[in-house]
Amino acid sequence: MKFELHCHTCYSKGTKLPWEGINSPEEIFREAKRKGLHGVAVTDHNTIKAWKKSKEAEKKHGILFIPGIEINTKQGHLIGLGLNEFIPKGLNLDETIEKIHEQGGICVAPHPFDIKNEGIGMDFVKCDAAEVFNSLNLDRFSNVLAKRKVKKYGIPMVCGSDAHTKEMVGSCINFINAQTVDEVLKEIKKSNVRIATDYISLNVIKKWAYQRLSFSYKDAVNYIEKNYNPVKKWVSKRLLDKFVSQPNRAVWTGLGYFGLFCSYIYSATRTVLKIL
Repeated sequence: MKFELHCHTCYSKGTKLPWEGINSPEEIFREAKRKGLHGVAVTDHNTIKAWKKSKEAEKKHGILFIPGIEINTKQGHLIGLGLNEFIPKGLNLDETIEKIHEQGGICVAPHPFDIKNEGIGMDFVKCDAAEVFNSLNLDRFSNVLAKRKVKKYGIPMVCGSDAHTKEMVGSCINFINAQTVDEVLKEIKKSNVRIATDYISLNVIKKWAYQRLSFSYKDAVNYIEKNYNPVKKWVSKRLLDKFVSQPNRAVWTGLGYFGLFCSYIYSATRTVLKIL
């Protein structure tokens, strides 16, 4: 059975830009079925608003819905799977783990060593499982470091697409011999998971960026107006307008590859320092 264990819907909201997840639960589950998945964990940021619609989509498409949340703890992001109630953000990691376990769920460390430092780092050892591959870790080295560290400490390994659009769903697949949520959780804890991984393409990332900026255009302009100096404000607004009006220009792809190259250099240096 093939499972997506890290997926966001339109109920996931960002801080600077309101639109982070793009598609509805219905669209996510329809895409999961098209791609031959058997189950999807909906892990929106700090909310369970998608659960109701996800349960409806589960019945409609015959795809197992695994209720989850990606929670912002004081130490970083933590995923709770198999939950039945909301868990608030902003708590200490240990307290959040305790609340997940009280509900009979398991805690997973997503992207523990991502270059934005949103993961919990070495605190992954406190979790029931950890992501050794995240499809949005395009720098590559964060995943190399995660796999190396998680394998060393013998923590059960999973992967996650970290899908924020329907096109990203199923980029990472967890093969688990399970048909119910409880069975999925038990098999993960037993390390009975085989993974298939892939990175999300730059074209899909660019489309996601366009959707986010288009849907959040007024909010992006307001943020620029309030936080940037006059020169940076002028440049940022000009680039924003150009990108939103002409998203398919080759220059944006070029800038994307340049950004990737910079992330490779930064992440490689950071990874070497953490290994030494």
